Amino acid sequence: MKRFIQSAIGRLGYNFVNIRKLGWEPWQDVGILLQGVERPVFFDVGAHTGETLAAMALHFPRANFHCFEPDPESFSLLQEMARRFPNARAYPLAMGDHPQMAKLFLNRASMTNSILEVAAESKEGSSAGFFERVGEAAVTVATLDQFCREQGISHIDFLKTDCQGFDLRVLKGASDLLSKRRVHVIQCEGMFDSEYVGQGWFHEILHYLTDMDYAPVALHNPARNERHEIQWADVIFKRRHDP
Repeated sequence: MKRFIQSAIGRLGYNFVNIRKLGWEPWQDVGILLQGVERPVFFDVGAHTGETLAAMALHFPRANFHCFEPDPESFSLLQEMARRFPNARAYPLAMGDHPQMAKLFLNRASMTNSILEVAAESKEGSSAGFFERVGEAAVTVATLDQFCREQGISHIDFLKTDCQGFDLRVLKGASDLLSKRRVHVIQCEGMFDSEYVGQGWFHEILHYLTDMDYAPVALHNPARNERHEIQWADVIFKRRHDP
């Protein structure tokens, strides 16, 4: 009967999908990978105005959330969002591979703000206006290893990074946590084409995390150009040998 129904709906262009498996929906994937963790610790690096925080709190209301956003204007909105959740804290910090003061380039679309200069390729085409420079801000850059030591945080159950080309440096700033398997699940932005000068490419992130004994398990929300090529996507990794 199942094959008959599958065949029938297949002729209409539809298909059965087992939504209990990885790869269907990001938050469901995280829930599957963190099954049995009652009060997980979530880190949102590049939290923008709190969009991801709102989604995390909806799906994981018992989690503790640490959210990081260096852009002063976006951070103000993130703070407002964080006040809605008693188990959320917001920090006006960027994360990287070493502590420093840095310059954050502010663009027309705030979600494209980055410590990295916009690449020439991003200044062309239909989305060029999003990357138009509108200002700069001096920001404090910390590392995840440093932050966790100072805050007495022993582990991270879910680490999300969305840092506009800076994700590899964020992950390198967590080398101690990663090498000691103190990060359970990672979702990072993987870059497949040139968006920022000096960006970390997906293949570099894959190589780095593979060396740290993490494995990719799902890819979500791919952005494509007019030639159907993937520009970036959210990639989920887990520790090898975990269920």
